[in-house]
Amino acid sequence: MKNLTGVLAALLLASGIADAQSINIESAINTEVAVNVSQKTDIDVDTPVGFTQNLSQGDDDPMRSKTFTKTFAADNSDKIVLSNQYGSIQVKTWDRKEVKVDVDIKAYSNNEADVQALLDNIEIEAGKSGDQIVFKTKMEQRNGNWGNGSRNGRRWRREVKINYVVYMPAANALTMSQNYGDINMGDLGGALYVKVQYGNFTAQNLNNSNNYISVQYGKTNVQSVNKAIVKQQYGSGLTIGTANTIDIDAQYTAVNVTNIKGNAVIKQQYGSGLTVGSVENLDLDVQYANVNLNTIKGNAKIRQQYNNISISSVGSLDLNAQYTSASIGTLRGDGKFDMQYNKLSIDEVTNSCKSLTVDGGYLGISVNFNNSFNADFDVHTSYASFNYGDRVSARITDGGDRGSTTKNYTGKIGNGGGARVKVKSDYGSVSFK
Repeated sequence: MKNLTGVLAALLLASGIADAQSINIESAINTEVAVNVSQKTDIDVDTPVGFTQNLSQGDDDPMRSKTFTKTFAADNSDKIVLSNQYGSIQVKTWDRKEVKVDVDIKAYSNNEADVQALLDNIEIEAGKSGDQIVFKTKMEQRNGNWGNGSRNGRRWRREVKINYVVYMPAANALTMSQNYGDINMGDLGGALYVKVQYGNFTAQNLNNSNNYISVQYGKTNVQSVNKAIVKQQYGSGLTIGTANTIDIDAQYTAVNVTNIKGNAVIKQQYGSGLTVGSVENLDLDVQYANVNLNTIKGNAKIRQQYNNISISSVGSLDLNAQYTSASIGTLRGDGKFDMQYNKLSIDEVTNSCKSLTVDGGYLGISVNFNNSFNADFDVHTSYASFNYGDRVSARITDGGDRGSTTKNYTGKIGNGGGARVKVKSDYGSVSFK
């Protein structure tokens, strides 16, 4: 009997606990709903027109969000201007004569009150004035630390993410500024001006002849561009598939361009190197970076300080270099080389070359001439040697004395005539083959 009484008591106790838990759960749900409703009521009053807002709890940190959307009619002459920070811009083109921007805004913080303040601090200004349609992110205050990390063993977080999705006609001009985030876009026929800081820029086909791209501390990747000025500082590199005409200014980053159909002006300082698959004509200024050029169809003027340069094939070449090793595959036109230190090697000089001039100091010079190449030459050496192969005939015209450190040579390559070769070498070596 005592055992039966104990069992009944246990069952009643368990039932009471279950009821209590059920009541507590229902109470918690009702409270959460009430909080959500209250928050939504406040948002409807305080949020500017165009915004909607939600409250959600992440795994670790409080998060609040709101959205913005706005559409404007767009004529062909209208210019779209976008300015954003702490997020991203994604551009999509469509056939409608209008511009639509959807913005998703999220704020994160360890502090419940702070996360709402962060969200309230963000507004999207949108308007049309004259021929400009403008969308701009505004953040009134940026007090305190931003980002996430740990301090005294405790993790902290104060972040916002503001992501734009833009729908626009492909023919309109577009200006974009993005700080601390990426820009992604497809094809565009209108003029483009882009500035990205601490983020990446990715585009497909930029068909206009007026494109300006500036990226700092990020990566640039463009599939094709008609004509552009590109500035890249720091970051993970600049990659362009095909360009008609390009002007590149790069610092502390790698540059890789597959095909330049027309002319290119490139300036690079530091970084892991410059690689160009093919280019018509090239004006290049490089410091402290390796250069790898496959085919230069026309002419090239190159200035380089330090590191190495390799050219597989070039028409006419004017190279001024210091502390640089230059390796030239085929020289198909005239060559002018003014170099100090390291070495110059040319694998083949074709009979299209009519003038070859080399002025070298502390430079090893090695030149191979095509079997059909014919030229007269003058070689001046000072503290340097001169060696030549079977197709070269030479005689000393001055400095033949045994103790002389300076010598002048004249002679012929092949049958002579046809072209003129002049070499001056101080403290180095000269080799003709």
